[in-house]
Amino acid sequence: MDVVNKKWTEDYFFAERKKVLDMWPTGKDVDLDEAVEYHKNEPHSKNCALKSLQSKEKEITYLWPSLGTDTIASHKELLLHMQKKGEVDFLASYLDSLTRNCRFKEAEQELRKAKKKGKAMLNGFPIVVHGIKGCREVIDAVDLPVLFLGPSPDVRLAHEIGIAGGHTGYSGGPLISFWNYTKDIPVEKIIHNYQYSHRLMGYYEERGVPLLYCVSGAMPSISPPSLMIVPEIIEVLIAAEQGVKHIRLNAWLQGNIAQDIAYILTFKKLADEYLERLGYQDVHTTTYSTNPTGRYPTDHEQVYALNSYFTMIGRLAAVQGIGSRTIDEASHIPTKEGSAKSFRSIKVIIDMVQPQNISVRDNYSVKAEIHILEKEVKSILDKVIEMGDGDIITGTQIAIDAGVLDQPYATTQHVKGKVMGVKDSEGAARFFDLGNLPFAREIFDFHKYKIANREKQIGKKVDYETVIKDLTALSHGAILPFE
Repeated sequence: MDVVNKKWTEDYFFAERKKVLDMWPTGKDVDLDEAVEYHKNEPHSKNCALKSLQSKEKEITYLWPSLGTDTIASHKELLLHMQKKGEVDFLASYLDSLTRNCRFKEAEQELRKAKKKGKAMLNGFPIVVHGIKGCREVIDAVDLPVLFLGPSPDVRLAHEIGIAGGHTGYSGGPLISFWNYTKDIPVEKIIHNYQYSHRLMGYYEERGVPLLYCVSGAMPSISPPSLMIVPEIIEVLIAAEQGVKHIRLNAWLQGNIAQDIAYILTFKKLADEYLERLGYQDVHTTTYSTNPTGRYPTDHEQVYALNSYFTMIGRLAAVQGIGSRTIDEASHIPTKEGSAKSFRSIKVIIDMVQPQNISVRDNYSVKAEIHILEKEVKSILDKVIEMGDGDIITGTQIAIDAGVLDQPYATTQHVKGKVMGVKDSEGAARFFDLGNLPFAREIFDFHKYKIANREKQIGKKVDYETVIKDLTALSHGAILPFE
């Protein structure tokens, strides 16, 4: 498949669209003209893109949960509970795993079981099965903006129905889907599917309906932040070419305060820089941070503390949006009560810190992390652009094959998987193995020096056993494992 970073023509988009809408019967109900009018008649306060810009203008931080359940009645109940009891500013429809894999028939069967048994059978909201009518029943019941989310190799029909059904944002993307949610699907196929979704969002934008796209890039596994920022900026550039105008930059925090703040600030700076450099000067970016992925404690008191800690980091970096893990998700699918308690608790942190306007940009440790991070990101991203002779998609394909773009613990077989992270003596993520990354000696020496300090601390060489312990430290409520 020959996929390049060029805006689709309307003829090509609508030819593809016929095939997409035929994937499931609810696709036939999508009428773009009617959907545009529906959105234009909705209040601005229910638009994800506009409210996200509002947070930027007012320099405040909003709360963004990531939740979903299967039936319309239970999903409405969940969102209304989060709106009233969770005191959040946005709502979400998290896609179930069957929908994310286009297994709509099975999703429909499980939904019928859920209605019959009166309990959840799916781990999210099956947008495609519910169709436009079902989505709007949920959207019309709440007062807040609602986005839908869930990385997937093919989310095209969910985009058609989700947006026409009243959702005004989407979180996911081609590279996080490639790295972390597929086994043997080529990256160009996934990117092509997302070009469709981005072109659809661009179509709405061109008709006066702002929509928010939230890039995801890659899930961290003790990953130096450059391994997340680079694929996220690539996702930004692919979306911008298709006409997406409002983008939320997602930062996956990992625990070291200076490094996490540097991640947020550097991501925003370089995303805007590459957008302008490549000619996308009318794209609005906002920032967002959330807790690390991976195993979490089952002790609710520990989770409250961790949630508060990561919220504090995000607010110190003045992000426009913050997400959070829930107190009970390490034990079972999050309950609406546990979710509401989680967000209500971190709201206290935001309300305490927000008025103080504490500046962290001139902190020595933060500046040192920004210095090395900028060098890492530019080294990789510029090489990707060079390898593609200016085309970011072509470069991405070539760079993945060469290991210039790489991820640790990826699920896909189409990746070198040579890079690996480990924590230094202060809990920051460093490169244990640089793989084939195109770094200068300065960067290599920096990581080697930081790991050497950790070795002095623990009294032995850092090895794979150290890496495994680092991966599980957070589940014990610690930034570093207890030696």
